[in-house]
Amino acid sequence: MVTKKTIDNNLTATLKYALVSDKKMSLIAQMVKWKSVEEALVFLHLLPKKAAKFLHKVIKSAYSNATTNGTYDGKKLFVEKIEIGRGPKIQRIRFVSRSRISHFVKYRAFVKVFLHVK
Repeated sequence: MVTKKTIDNNLTATLKYALVSDKKMSLIAQMVKWKSVEEALVFLHLLPKKAAKFLHKVIKSAYSNATTNGTYDGKKLFVEKIEIGRGPKIQRIRFVSRSRISHFVKYRAFVKVFLHVK
């Protein structure tokens, strides 16, 4: 019988309803995966993308959860897994010329970060 790996809640953080597309968020998440937390935070701080700011916020939250609540050493932590989910869409309209209406959609994303100790 295969047992599931238990995940410590002190090593996770979630962000819901981030106003950025899940596709754009997953591209940034692939760059950060399997890096140390300090290296990932510096990388995301310097990256000029909107999704990077959201991901920086979540990884920083998971890092502080691990160091304060879980008493883990911050230098041994690395980003093990990042789950990106699709959130609800916001549908809006824009008025254009000749009394017409143009529709556009704002996408949202759910992010969950899992850290691991080396």
